[in-house]
Amino acid sequence: MSDLMTSLLPQPGWITFGLGLSLCVLLGIYAYFRKVLDLKASILASLIGFIIIIFADFFWFLLILLFLGISYIVTIWKYSVKDSNGHSQGNVGERGVKNVLSNGAVPLMIVLTSGLLDDISEGLAGFLFMVSIAIATSDTFASEIGIMAKNPRMITDPKKVVEPGIDGAVSLLGNVAAFVGALLIGVTGYFLVTDRLTAIGPHGLEAGIAVLIATIVMGWLGCQFDSYLGATLQRKGLITNNMVNFITIMSGALVSVPIYFILT
Repeated sequence: MSDLMTSLLPQPGWITFGLGLSLCVLLGIYAYFRKVLDLKASILASLIGFIIIIFADFFWFLLILLFLGISYIVTIWKYSVKDSNGHSQGNVGERGVKNVLSNGAVPLMIVLTSGLLDDISEGLAGFLFMVSIAIATSDTFASEIGIMAKNPRMITDPKKVVEPGIDGAVSLLGNVAAFVGALLIGVTGYFLVTDRLTAIGPHGLEAGIAVLIATIVMGWLGCQFDSYLGATLQRKGLITNNMVNFITIMSGALVSVPIYFILT
């Protein structure tokens, strides 16, 4: 039992603990005053970031911080147009607790169980972490940039032209944006999460082109699955948009487990 607890609970030094806590608090304050997140979401995001630093390290934290930063950039991109069309986030683009949970819960669970996952196979946790964030980023890019596309079509009926912003609507612009989002996380994660820069701590995932490609592809495919759920279950009122995000990221992580073993 003690061995199990040792594998589950991190043993951070005081420097890591202090720097991690200070950094997350400061970033939370910055996110709130810059209207990236509302107050409750800023507190929650700070807590998630601190847990990632303690259970993983600063490199893993930087990847999810990148997701938050670039997601905000694409959210406020042409915000006035989105707001006039009723497709804006919050009052000035800020996101709330539900959005933070729907996108951050799965990466957080992966980090919390990273010890057990890496006991199964070294590097499994890192791969799932990269994929989960790639899916979240790909979907955010597709939604916030694709909303500007003209004449999008339903993913379940490519011949049907629909209004921008309709659940399940897809477009060339949105899909290119989805790929770019997954690419940004894949390339950055290749350096921050794998053993490319360091093999110390949670960096047991061997850097390789197959891992990079798989992360990008899974991120993009996850976005397509998100659109499919939006066109079916969400349009029927069975689940909300935040539930769609969570289910998509969780499904992508689960599907990525056998893919990881095929790659390795």
